[in-house]
Amino acid sequence: MLSISKIIRIIFTEDAEQEYRKLVDTVKQEHQKGATNSENQRLLKSIDEKVERLKYAPDSGIQISRKLFPPEYLNEYGINNLWKMNLFNYWRLIYTIQGDKLEVLCVILDLIDHPTYDKKFGYKSR
Repeated sequence: MLSISKIIRIIFTEDAEQEYRKLVDTVKQEHQKGATNSENQRLLKSIDEKVERLKYAPDSGIQISRKLFPPEYLNEYGINNLWKMNLFNYWRLIYTIQGDKLEVLCVILDLIDHPTYDKKFGYKSR
């Protein structure tokens, strides 16, 4: 586990932020229509719980082998580590950890459904 004495910040990339905001808007609309436990609402709750966990334990996800890093993450973000957290309904939260002696930065790169995850990471469908 990483040291708790460091400041831990969570940020979203633009793409992940857009996906998250879209989900928040959808959930707001569902609440206005009286829905109280939709798949979207459970997914949003799952994301929020995982983000909260990252604030205390950035390395609590599943570390992804470097040989599986999608080229787009290497090219766009220059990452040297990659992690995932499983979300509700087989969605994935993909993130990297950066930092120095004073601060740990968890950068959420993607919020993706399982078929997109499989395609991005080169897994074959059965």
